[in-house]
This record gives sequence, structure tokens and C-alpha cells, in this order.
Amino acid sequence: MHQNRFIEIFKYQYLKYLDIFLSIYHWIFTYCQIKFNKLFNPHRKHVAILLAEHFGDIVACEPLSRELRKMYPNAKVYWIVKKAYRELLDFNPNIDVVIEEYSVLHSILLTKKNPFDHFYNCHLSGLRRYNYLRKTLQNPLAISLNILVENYFNHGNILGVFAKVAGLPVTNEPPKIYIPDLIEKKIEKLNFPFKTIVIHCHSNYSPKDWQVYFWEKLVLDLLISFDYGVIEIGLESNLKVCHSGYYNFCGKLTLLETAEIIRKADFFIGIDSGPAHFANAVNTFGFLLFGKLGDFKNYMPYSGEYEAKSNVKFIVKNGQPCSDLEYDEVWKVVFENINRKKLVNIS
Repeated sequence: MHQNRFIEIFKYQYLKYLDIFLSIYHWIFTYCQIKFNKLFNPHRKHVAILLAEHFGDIVACEPLSRELRKMYPNAKVYWIVKKAYRELLDFNPNIDVVIEEYSVLHSILLTKKNPFDHFYNCHLSGLRRYNYLRKTLQNPLAISLNILVENYFNHGNILGVFAKVAGLPVTNEPPKIYIPDLIEKKIEKLNFPFKTIVIHCHSNYSPKDWQVYFWEKLVLDLLISFDYGVIEIGLESNLKVCHSGYYNFCGKLTLLETAEIIRKADFFIGIDSGPAHFANAVNTFGFLLFGKLGDFKNYMPYSGEYEAKSNVKFIVKNGQPCSDLEYDEVWKVVFENINRKKLVNIS
């Protein structure tokens, strides 16, 4: 028993110090890389934005890349992001270099010392934690503005809040997602029906989710009532639906492939999550299931058409979590609006 405990402690300490070493190495490498670039072009500014996660936030804040390009038209623009989300930035024409964040410590070190001419940290203080050292990524500007994890949605949508805490001009531009032709052609080859409804049922925060059995009923009612195929996207599905018109693509697509499937769909039905930001960015009409989020009884994470409510219907359970939405509250809105859209298209 004592020997096993010793082995566990040794493994933990080994992994801890290895990760710390590699984090410092990546910080030094990033630092030297930028210094090297500046050496060969000393008159060009080097500007960086730190927004490493989550992917919905990155999509929502895409307009910041355009804002940086407007502010520094001749600068070299960098975006620091987790490896899992870099594809969202790789094809953005306003970003010159994508830097993969090795760990939260890597970013903590960059906030303390970096060679950039301008460095914009979009993260809230204390939200991202490096567990090995029990340190969190801090943002003094966010603290000075009293924009905290507990109240940030009181200060605007995600784009506006993150612009404020980074010290960038507040913009309300609609987000864009840059999908290369290769992805479009790949999705075209999939055997989908001509008309589709994309659904996303499961978020990374359970209070935002709707009941599973309601989702299952919704899928069947959509297939019975309309001539659309239903595609489920996300990391994993917890639905049990047996129908030839239902396609489960959970865990089978990259982020950009997911965005392209949503772009090609007639409608998107989902909860407040990353794919909903995709739907906003690709101009797909959405039905979003909402309720209170923690202490936020009413909040608006989106900019553009979704914030203006011109291309979306919010189905809201006021003062209660999304999980408390009754089925008929959702189905009535979905059924009426899909029928209305079909009539408009026919006319």
C-alpha cells in the first residue's frame, strides 16, 4: 500500500515539474521567436491577442481581429489559442500567426513579460487556473473596470466585454467564420438530405441544457411534421432516436466541418453554446433555448443578428434554468416559425 502511494506521488511530481519546465520552455521559445521576427523587421509592429478558449468565445470575438487590423494595418498580428481551437483562426485573413498555448502557465508568463509592441488579454481574472502551481491568469484591467466572473454579463455581450477587458475599442460587428473550400467540398460529399435542421443538445455546463427526453420528442416531431432531415452535432449524443431522417454526427466532425454543416442548414436549434455562435456567424436562422445562468437572469452573449433578434428566436424560461422549459413552450415556437418561413419561401 505504501509502495503504491510512493509511486503515485513520484508520478505526480514528475509530471508536475515536466509540465512546468515545458511551459517555461514554450514561453521562452515564444519570446525569442517574436524577438527574432522584430530583429529582421524592426519598423513593423507586433501585436498579440490572448484568447485561448472556449471556442464559442473565440468565434464571438472574431471581430476583434478585424479591429486590430484596422488599428494596425501594417502590423504582424498574433493570436494565442489552445491547440484544440486553432483551426478557427488558421484561415482568418486578419491573423498572421497563430501561437498555440501550451498551458495556462505559458499564458500567465506571457502576461507578465512579452516582447510584443501591444498585448491584449481578453480573459477575465481568476477564471483560468494552472493547477500544478495553484496560480490563475490575472487581468488587472478587468479588475480595475470591475468586470468579474460574477458580473461580466452585466457589462454587455461576450464581444463587448472581452474588448473592454483587453483595452480594445468596443465593437458590435457580427462575427465571421472563415471556412476553406476544402471543408466545403468535404461536407458536400456527405450523404445529407437537401434540406436540414441542425440540433445541438449538450453544453459544457449542464444548467444550460434541456431535458434529453424532450430533445428526442422534438427530433421525432420535426421529422414527422416537416420534410427536413435532422442532424445532431456536438461532442457526444445522449439521444436514443431510431429514424432514417436522423443523422448523428456527434464526435465525428472538426470545428470547421461543424460550422459548414450549420451554414448549409435551413435552421439551427440549440442551447447557449459554441455551435450557437457558429450559427450566428454563418447566418443560419436559430432557435435558442435559454434560461437563467447562475446569477444572470437575463443575459445576451451574442452580437450581430442574434443580438438584434432578426435571425433568431429565443425561447426563454424567465427566472429559471433552461432545463425547466416545457416541451410545448419550445415546440409551439419552432413549429410556427418553420411553417412561416416555408410559406415565405413558397411565395
